[in-house]
Amino acid sequence: MALASLQDAISRLRPGPAAGVSRRDAITAGGLAIAGAAGLTPTMSPPTGIVFGADRSGYRGFHHAAPLAVGLRWYFNRENQFPPAWPEPFPSTHMTLSLRPNPSDLLAGKLDSRLMAIINSAPAHSELTFWHENTTGNPLGYPEDVNNARTARRMQEYGLNLCQGTQVLFGVITAGPVADQVGWMAPDLDWYGDDLYEFARLRGPDNTFSKKKVTARLHQNLHAWQKVTGQEAPAIRICETNSPFNSHRSALFTTIAGFLARHNGNRMLTFWNAKRGLAHGGLDGPWPPSRSVISTLAWLTREHDWKTS
Repeated sequence: MALASLQDAISRLRPGPAAGVSRRDAITAGGLAIAGAAGLTPTMSPPTGIVFGADRSGYRGFHHAAPLAVGLRWYFNRENQFPPAWPEPFPSTHMTLSLRPNPSDLLAGKLDSRLMAIINSAPAHSELTFWHENTTGNPLGYPEDVNNARTARRMQEYGLNLCQGTQVLFGVITAGPVADQVGWMAPDLDWYGDDLYEFARLRGPDNTFSKKKVTARLHQNLHAWQKVTGQEAPAIRICETNSPFNSHRSALFTTIAGFLARHNGNRMLTFWNAKRGLAHGGLDGPWPPSRSVISTLAWLTREHDWKTS
């Protein structure tokens, strides 16, 4: 490629209102495009550190067992229910915050001042999403004005715009096969997340753990995110994960962490709920799990130390 043509390709990939490239991924996207233009095969992203953590039910115990586990998933689950500022229930957490703004109010700008009060008060490493798991199948039973692809994308784009120039990264959280959600995701978000449990379809015969099936789902999800973003290595997250089988948890968490570390995924949050465990037909269970699982989680936080990335 001639130098002038290469420079022109670079200029078209610089962030800007018309560039269509997210602020976080502009440099990566530019590098991949240049590699492609030069006839090179884009390389896999280097191993990355991972912020491990949990929802409020498990955070305190997880962090006590593994001080490097500073990730926290926090929810405000009523429509237009917002805190006056970025919530800080525990000190120095890297929070993934889920809010549910009314779509009409949001897109009309009626919520801007309240949302900006939250966003502008957020510390570093803060991440925000609207209406998590707003996907096909509607697993959380959202109303029709929320649960449709066009509105889902418009709310994501609006949220991303609100977060521009702040310390907050905006993303989307799916559930189920991401390949089924491609039309429900905006293409230029800061990150793409999934709530990935050890669903029955991801297990082996007689409810055995299947690394093959879990890994296949992770690869399928990555391919869907690549299709949405046009990027080889979009920033990805696992925002809830667990298994109802304590004996499967160490293998599940290790499998997911290994995948994230190799594919630009630097946040993995576990979920614990005493009312949804195996005895109740759920997908998780109460904190604490067994000592061996806690030991595995603590080891993973050291093995993928987010401070070194």
